[in-house]
Amino acid sequence: MKMRAGLILGLALMAGACSAPAPEAAPEAAEPAPVETPDAATETDTAVQPEMNPLDGMEDSCGMAALESYIGMAASEIPEAEMPENTRVVGPDDQVTMDYVPTRLNVLTDAEGVVLSLKCG
Repeated sequence: MKMRAGLILGLALMAGACSAPAPEAAPEAAEPAPVETPDAATETDTAVQPEMNPLDGMEDSCGMAALESYIGMAASEIPEAEMPENTRVVGPDDQVTMDYVPTRLNVLTDAEGVVLSLKCG
């Protein structure tokens, strides 16, 4: 008799464990917070400045100063003879290695190939 009661109890527990829990009621959607539009900005707002990369403060070890006049122009307009040997032109979707090479010049461009900035590394 004890064995039969134990078997029945065990089957009942297993059946209960296999049943799906009752669905929970969906929480009521809260009203979204108001979105601040550009014309809602006040005179006290300050422009957000991107955090400076510590490597940007390093000395010009790659010859970028000589090419600063090309910022805002198409990278294709930079004469090959003026670019240091270890130069790479990097677009917004280009994948590059993250190793730091102080003598390498990185010419950073937008999607149209316009030079946005120059960095050593």
